Amino acid sequence: MTTEINPAGQQAGGDEKAVFVGEEDIGERSTPKGDLAASIFLAGFSCVAMIYAWQLEVVDSIFTAPGLLPFLTGLSLLVMALGLGLKAVRRGGAIAFFDGAGAIVGNYFEDVENRRTLLLIGIIFAWVMIVGQVSFDLRFPTPIHVFRFSGYEAISIPMLTLILRLFWRASWGRCFLVSIIMIIALATAFRDGFKILLPEGI
Repeated sequence: MTTEINPAGQQAGGDEKAVFVGEEDIGERSTPKGDLAASIFLAGFSCVAMIYAWQLEVVDSIFTAPGLLPFLTGLSLLVMALGLGLKAVRRGGAIAFFDGAGAIVGNYFEDVENRRTLLLIGIIFAWVMIVGQVSFDLRFPTPIHVFRFSGYEAISIPMLTLILRLFWRASWGRCFLVSIIMIIALATAFRDGFKILLPEGI
């Protein structure tokens, strides 16, 4: 019987001892070249995010600017990418870095999960771009609170619904309901809790 404690082909009374293989040991570890490539991509992505965040208008102060959180997130991602890249270079990842690049790219796109990841990145990029172009603010005052529906919610709800449908595989109705709850909760937390404006001053 094959188990994690006693792999197949190993005798119970043999000289070799059974070694526990946990879920983290998947048989494939990252290579220095792979780490270096990942660090370059992450560094570029974080720089683009910081540039766009920096260009957002500061209405009140820097501490309530809509681009503060994205900028800090991009900065932290950049620091981690630089650390990963430096470690990869020390391990020899820069040696013949471009050798076999065509085969690496081909193998990457053959993996279904890698294609799904690229699709997710594309959807999020389109999401960010569209949100920056749509700006309106509807207010519904009540005796206890002024409810708002802006371009952020109008774009984010269908985009998140699409992402959930593609990756969660639940029904459209369930994805839409979860999307509404999450986006409205997030918008309310930023507007009323942290007093931070959403993109385009919404």
